[in-house]
Amino acid sequence: MVSASIPAPALALPTSTEVQIGKQYDKQITDANVIVTDPLLNQWVGEISNKIWSQTARKDIPYSIKIIDQSDINAFSTLGGYIYINEGTIDFVQSDDELAHVIGHETGHIERRHAVTANNKASILNVLFGIGSLFSPILYRFGQLIQAGALARISRDDENEADKYGLMLMTRAGYDPDAALTFMAHLGATEKDARGALDKYLADHPGTQKRIANLKGDPELNPALRTDEQRQAQAIHDLDTARYAIAARKFADILGRKPDDSTARFDLGEAQLALGQVSKGEQNLAAAAEKVSPQAKTLADVRIKGLRDAERRLNLLHPDLRPLRDQFATAQANETQAGAAIATRRQEGLNQLKAINSRIENIVYGIPDFSRVQPRKDSRLETLLHNVTLMSKSLDVATGKSSETIGGVGSLERNKEGGLLKENSDLLAELGAPLKLDAPPPQALATFPSYQRLFTSIGAADADMVRGVDAARAALALLDVGAGDLDTFVRELQHVSLDGSGDIALSDYHRIEPTMTKAVDSLNKAAVGATQASQLYNMARARQLQTRIDMLGLQESPDRYATFQHALNVRFHTKGVDYDQLARGDLTPGEVAAAVIVGADTNAAPQAIIAESKSTGKPIVDLANARGMYAQSLEIFLGLVYLDYMDDPVKEALGRT
Repeated sequence: MVSASIPAPALALPTSTEVQIGKQYDKQITDANVIVTDPLLNQWVGEISNKIWSQTARKDIPYSIKIIDQSDINAFSTLGGYIYINEGTIDFVQSDDELAHVIGHETGHIERRHAVTANNKASILNVLFGIGSLFSPILYRFGQLIQAGALARISRDDENEADKYGLMLMTRAGYDPDAALTFMAHLGATEKDARGALDKYLADHPGTQKRIANLKGDPELNPALRTDEQRQAQAIHDLDTARYAIAARKFADILGRKPDDSTARFDLGEAQLALGQVSKGEQNLAAAAEKVSPQAKTLADVRIKGLRDAERRLNLLHPDLRPLRDQFATAQANETQAGAAIATRRQEGLNQLKAINSRIENIVYGIPDFSRVQPRKDSRLETLLHNVTLMSKSLDVATGKSSETIGGVGSLERNKEGGLLKENSDLLAELGAPLKLDAPPPQALATFPSYQRLFTSIGAADADMVRGVDAARAALALLDVGAGDLDTFVRELQHVSLDGSGDIALSDYHRIEPTMTKAVDSLNKAAVGATQASQLYNMARARQLQTRIDMLGLQESPDRYATFQHALNVRFHTKGVDYDQLARGDLTPGEVAAAVIVGADTNAAPQAIIAESKSTGKPIVDLANARGMYAQSLEIFLGLVYLDYMDDPVKEALGRT
C-alpha cells in the first residue's frame, strides 16, 4: 500500500493536457447521455466523493462526478478527474460504504494514471469506445463498432490496482473497508439471476471471485492480518451509521473470537434491539451492561424496561382478526386480477420491443461512417453529428426505459415468477402469515392497525404497473413512428457529399435538414413517453419499499422507533417525527421515511410533507410525483433505509433472502 499511495509517473502527458482531454471527453459523454439532476442523489454522491477525494495524492486534479441515467450496473473514469456512475449502480449499492468503494475504485484509476500511461493510441482511446463512438453513437449502441468496443478493456492488473488503491482511499476517508467485499458479494449473487444488467460491468472489470481474492490479500481485509481493534472499530462504525444488520453480524463474529468482550456484547445487544430481536438483545445487554460501566447499566435497564412494557401493552391486545383476514382475502383476489391484466399487457409490450429493436437495428446499419472526418466547429457537419447524437440519446432512453418497465413488472407464471409482481405477491404472503396465528408476535400486533393502508399501497403499486406498461407501450408506438422518420433521414443521408473543405455541401444540408429535424422531434417524443413509464414503474417500487419498512414493526416501542430516527438523522439530518407524533398522526414508519426523503429532495420539512399529504388525501409517493420528484430517487433512499435493518450479503450470496 505504500507503493500504491504514490501516483504513477506522468510519462509524456502533463496534467494540464490530461485535464483538457478529459474536459473534451466530458462534453461528448454528456451530449450522448442523459445526466441525472436529482438534487438528493447528487448531494449523496457528491458528499461521499468529496470525502474520498480529500485523501487523494493528486491535488492538481479537479475531480468531478456525474450520474448517468442508465439502468445497467457500471461506472467508469476518463482523464483529468472525470468520473461517471450509472444510476443502476447507485440503485444497486446497499450503503454509503459500498458507494464509497465504487467511487474509490474509479478514483484509483485516475490517481494511478491508468488511461494516461497507456502505451498506444488504441488503448488511450479505449475510454471513448467504452462509452460510445465519437461520430456515430447509434452505430455503437447497435453493435457495428463491436471490434472497437473490444479495445475498451483496462488491463486486469490495472483493475486490481484500482481496487486496492480505492480501498486505501475509502478506509482513510472513514468508510468500512468490508463494504468492498459486500459489494462483490452482492454482485456475485446478482450474476446468477440478472446477467444482462451486469454484462457491461463484467466486460470492463475482472470477475467477482478474482476481485474478492485480490482484495482479501490487502492488510485491511486479510483475515490473518486484521486485528481485533480493527474489527471492533469497523463494527462500531456500522452501528453508529445505523447499519444495524451488518453491525450485529460483526459483533457476533467478534464474540466468537472473544466471548468475554463485554463492550462487543453490549453493542450486539443494541443492534439486536434495533432489529427487533428483543429476547436476544435483552440477554446480551443484561449480561454486559454492568461490566461496561454504570452508565451502560442504567441505559440497559431503561431500554429493557421500555421494551418489556411495550410488549406487555401489545400482548394485552386481543384484536379481532376476522376483518383483517377478510381484507387480506380481498387484497389477494385483487392481486390475482391485476397480475392477469399486467401479464397480458407485458407480453404485448415484449412483442413490441422485439419488433422495434429489429427495425431500428436494420435502419441504423445504413448510417454512413463519419469517423474519419474531423468536423470543424460550427460547421454543418458538426450540426448533423450533434443531431445524430440527440437521436441516439432518444433511442437509448425510449428503448431502455420501456424495456426496463415492461420487463421489470415481471410475472407470476409458474416457474417464471419474478419482478414487481412477485414482490407484491411475497408482500401479501408475509402480511398474511401472522393472521393465521392464534397468538401473533408483538411486531405483528404493532403492525396490524396499518394493514388496511398496506393493502391499499400494494394495490396502488399494481395500478402503477398497469399504467406504466401502458405508457411504455405507447412510447414504443411513438418510437415506431420515429423509426419511420429516422429511416427517411438515413436514406437521404446516404446521398450526402462533402465539399472541398470537408463540410457537408450546402445544397445537401438544406435537403436533409427537414427530415433530420423531424426525426429528432419524433424520437424525443418517444423518449419522453418512456420516461413517464419509468416514473410509474419506480413509483410502484417505492410503494413496495415503504411497505417493507412498515413491516419491520418499528412502531413496536419507542426504543425501536428511536433506532429508526437515528437512521434517518444519519442520512438526511432530520429525525422526522417523534414517537408520540407517529401515534397521534396515525402514521407509519414507512410514511415518515418517505416524508423525510421527499422533504430533503424538494426542500421542505417532513412535517410539511405529512400535512400536505393529509390535507390533499394523496399518499406521499403520489405527492412526491406531484411535486416533480424523481421517483427512482425516492425508491433508492427508501431501499437504503430498509437495508439498514435487512442487509445480509452472506445469506444473499448463498441464494437466500
